[in-house]
Amino acid sequence: MKVRTRLIFLLLSLAILLIVGRSITGSFNFVLNQFWFTSGFFLLLLLSLIDQPHFSKDANVFVNATTAWVSLLLVTGPLRSGVWWWFFVWATYLIVSSYLLMWARSRQLEQETGLVQTVSRINRQIGRPEALFSAFFIWGCFLQFGARTGALSALFLYWAIFMILNLPALSTLLDSVLSRKDSKKQKVAGVLERLISPRIAEVKFAFDVPTGLVGRKAEIQTRLGATAASGVVIDDRIVAGSRIGRLGLTAFYDSWQNISELSGGSLAVEILNEQSNDTTCPVSVVDAGSDIANLVFYVHPDIKMQEGEVLSTLTGDTEVFFQVISAMVSQHSLPDGNSIQAVKVTAGQLGKWDVALCRFEPIPWVATSGQLIKRIIHSEAPVQGIPDGTRSVGRIPNSNFPVHVAIEDIVTHNTAIIGVTGSGKSFLAFHLIEAMVGHNLKIMILDISREHDVYLSEFKPKPLKTPADVGAWFESDSPIGIHQFAIDTEGYPKVTAEFAKAAFDQVSKAKLKRGKNIPARLCIVFEEAHSLIPEWNQVAQKGDEQQVNRTARYILQGRKYGMGALIITQRTANVTKTILNQCNTIFALQSFDQTGLDFLRNYMGEQFSQAISTLPTRHAILVGKASSSTRPLLMHINDMTEHWSDKAVVDEVCEPEADN
Repeated sequence: MKVRTRLIFLLLSLAILLIVGRSITGSFNFVLNQFWFTSGFFLLLLLSLIDQPHFSKDANVFVNATTAWVSLLLVTGPLRSGVWWWFFVWATYLIVSSYLLMWARSRQLEQETGLVQTVSRINRQIGRPEALFSAFFIWGCFLQFGARTGALSALFLYWAIFMILNLPALSTLLDSVLSRKDSKKQKVAGVLERLISPRIAEVKFAFDVPTGLVGRKAEIQTRLGATAASGVVIDDRIVAGSRIGRLGLTAFYDSWQNISELSGGSLAVEILNEQSNDTTCPVSVVDAGSDIANLVFYVHPDIKMQEGEVLSTLTGDTEVFFQVISAMVSQHSLPDGNSIQAVKVTAGQLGKWDVALCRFEPIPWVATSGQLIKRIIHSEAPVQGIPDGTRSVGRIPNSNFPVHVAIEDIVTHNTAIIGVTGSGKSFLAFHLIEAMVGHNLKIMILDISREHDVYLSEFKPKPLKTPADVGAWFESDSPIGIHQFAIDTEGYPKVTAEFAKAAFDQVSKAKLKRGKNIPARLCIVFEEAHSLIPEWNQVAQKGDEQQVNRTARYILQGRKYGMGALIITQRTANVTKTILNQCNTIFALQSFDQTGLDFLRNYMGEQFSQAISTLPTRHAILVGKASSSTRPLLMHINDMTEHWSDKAVVDEVCEPEADN
């Protein structure tokens, strides 16, 4: 009960007791010198102002027994019969035993020895106010007025009404009528049990409180009604016969400073009717297993999250962002033989958000243990515009954090786009090629798909029928040159090597300066790269392996002259690793082949590589030098559907030509 309700309860009960006493004695002299009234008053006082309607702890028992022992001294010598001495021994035993229990105990009762548990539980029953002072009150009435008297009957009837008809419930009703109802408050939902960490409170909820508390706002209040702290319910479940919840505390008030002086059960928990829909909402705390790169925590099964969404927590005083990359249902055994289930979530570090550079910078330390973890829900990222020389390629899912890549690094350090058909890799490639054109680069496309000529038609790409055409195109104003392979080609790897050589011959005409590479000038796009530069065990005819090695040498040597490559493929297993290993930036879209996943694991780690097979369409994991994050990140690729809607590829264009 609230303190206001308890005061109403005390005053109402006391008023009735005074009225009954005045009617049977004819005056109010009994208030000062009669044992029956003292016992009744202490019964009202302890039940109304001390939170003991359902249980009494050792400290409560000590207070009750001391009060009872003092009240017994009001009985004068001639009236101290055998019953009085029984009461005296009863109170004395409770005083001594409860004091010893308070002195000896240092753990939860369930963890104490069998003797301590037995004595404590017996004391809590025989030391309750209604046990002690009900006996005192009835004996005092009998002693004062005798048996078979109207006075005894009236007082006994009062006691019966008090104990049976539940005056506390009537007091609560009066309180609700006399006070202005707070529309946001639902009810006192429970009491604070303990603090697990500075920002996590364990709460014992009442069973009659409605379910679905996870995500609701809550307040912790003192006995005087002051708000000590506020937060969000992050867990609510039945554990070993009790309804236990956890609050993620988000704000603390002046009353919180005195929490150590408050006994258990004196801090009430109230649930607000509103759901927490703040920009940042706590869902859990940093748990065991977290390291510098990954955050591990557990959430209630009712909390709905999604792969790729952003979280934040503190490492020291720095806010660090993480991204959900995996989740699994886990089960934990409890000491009493029960078990509970939770969702174990792993989130990869993105880092600290650098506003000036519009990118994530890594934090070289693990997140603070026990620190609150908050969701970032559609936050407005503090963006000042992406840096010059970069191109936006997407955003972090469920947020407004942009993802961009450096065009210079895309070319000079080579890039790979990997994903199954329909995952969105072609549109992403077109987007990057457009960015290269805007960066005044030359792009030579070796295209088996025969789509680039259509989708990039606005740039008036120049057909490259033979390697001999490369020189004239390179010197022309046309930014894009495309070679479309014929059906009767003498072999994709050989033709690819010849075009790579022709491109290298052009860029290598530039003079190098000592210790300095030439900036990006030319990018070779290998569309369907698994056919153009296959792995040694995937070649179609004898001699193809040597041709692939030729292409690899040109790509390796071309970097210092500003020449790089964009590799587009469905299966990394079928692409030569000699070239693929030179790609310092990788866009990994949805993919399923195990060989490819094993290869990508070396770039992005176990957790991210496992997420590749479940990526939705137009989602990718980006890792590498060109990325706006030094760590891997899961991104939602910009929607290019409308941009390319007027360039649909017609059937006749997609059919291979007889000759080039």
